[in-house]
Amino acid sequence: MEQTPEGEIVVEEFTRYLAEKRSRHTGSHPTLAMDAKALIEIPRNRAITTHAVHVYANLINFNSVLVEAGRETEASHRRALEFLHAHYRACDNLIDEFAMLRVDFHGSRLHAVVLAPEGASNEGERVRIAVSFAAAFRAMVARLSNDHPEFQTEVRIGIDTGPAVAIDGGKSDEREPLFIGSPANHAAKLAAGEIPGIILSPRAETLIGQQRQIGSQSHPLSAQIEQHFLTEEILALDSVAPSGGRLETAYQRFSDEFGAPRSMAADSKQPAFSFHYKQPPLKNIVFKDHPPSNAIRMELASIFADLDGFTAYIDAAMRDGKIAEAVANLHVLRAEMAAVLRNDFSGRKVRFVGDCVHGLIAEGTSSETDPAETVRSAVIMAGALRSSFDLCRTMLPGIRDMGLAIGIDYGTTPICRLGLRGLASVRTAASRSACISEAEQQRCSGNETAIGEAAYRAASAVVREAFKTDRALANLDYLSAQFMLGLETKGAAKPAAPMQAHVPASMPLRAHAT
Repeated sequence: MEQTPEGEIVVEEFTRYLAEKRSRHTGSHPTLAMDAKALIEIPRNRAITTHAVHVYANLINFNSVLVEAGRETEASHRRALEFLHAHYRACDNLIDEFAMLRVDFHGSRLHAVVLAPEGASNEGERVRIAVSFAAAFRAMVARLSNDHPEFQTEVRIGIDTGPAVAIDGGKSDEREPLFIGSPANHAAKLAAGEIPGIILSPRAETLIGQQRQIGSQSHPLSAQIEQHFLTEEILALDSVAPSGGRLETAYQRFSDEFGAPRSMAADSKQPAFSFHYKQPPLKNIVFKDHPPSNAIRMELASIFADLDGFTAYIDAAMRDGKIAEAVANLHVLRAEMAAVLRNDFSGRKVRFVGDCVHGLIAEGTSSETDPAETVRSAVIMAGALRSSFDLCRTMLPGIRDMGLAIGIDYGTTPICRLGLRGLASVRTAASRSACISEAEQQRCSGNETAIGEAAYRAASAVVREAFKTDRALANLDYLSAQFMLGLETKGAAKPAAPMQAHVPASMPLRAHAT
């Protein structure tokens, strides 16, 4: 709490913030890279209010890429990471061509925003750019799938527009850019699903002249409308060009970099993946030391913990003038979740996905993971996450109505960074267990913890008994997890005293830094 006090959070409007950043580069013309860096590296004590269009793209065939003949193998994991690397690289080129900002890649999902042209009167133009980009992205994915059949997929894209707050709570080598508020959350929900296409929110539809009957559900734009947006003239990078032309430029650059066809690409920039096992604990994984050529692949537990009700809380904070308070609270909550993962249970945070943390944990020897012990530690860690969150609810203003939904699964998972844009490279832990742990979290209410079928099978009899009803359990905190398992976990606080905040012995009260 002392690291990010509310009184030190400066709330600033996007246009003023960007102008301030640009003014520091006197004598040089502002560039897209300079503007993107400004929003990726927001100081911890700043909150930037924006009115942008949010684009979420979901590569909907990714789960099938992860398996081979019904199971995950080293070959299928290599193919899955190559799949992500190819689509990430191609997408980044297209984002640059449309002068947009890539916020994050998470597994098979992209989040990007259109911030310019600025101002309320230009909202319709921003939506037009976003839809043109989405049409170009879908066309690019189709072309990539045709040129590289092993990367074949379809894509579903959700788009919404409106006010949100941009922050960054990461470190210099692990950025954590985040846009909080309804538009990002709604766009993500629109992108979730198995039917490909471009799906717009009602407001975004209205702004491009697409009317929907009152009460009817949103449907993907027609192929005819998508084709029309590929002909739209877009102003970006100081030039006007049709979306289709920007697609051609971006895809040619991708092909030159990546190599086509792949069978002739011995000197291309496509990565060579090599896997090894890492002895637990996982907390000392440094992602920059694990490019594709030095990737980790091992059995482990994946855990997702999501702040339930956070988007509504942020929307209310923007409406009531309490942005600084909400941002300070979020920094504390995220830091506390990261501290439980790393400091208390020797796990590793992969990334924050919005208001959700994705973490990994493993127990074992120098040669293999212990499945039952790993699931046991994951369950106790889930209880500790809830106890830490409950403690935060007693100390932080305005968050008593929020909850924490937690999902766990177990399986073999590759871990590496995909080398894009230097420090903006993507930290990746992509497997079916990672996907399923997120799905388990999504089916939980704000007081529940759920485990996937693989974790259930790997667990001890005591854990299986506890989760026998729908593999879910309500109100699992640290003390109840300890009592349930009848053991004390190494490295965690003793249950004899009430749970306390993370307090380094030599320092005043403060949360752990991420």
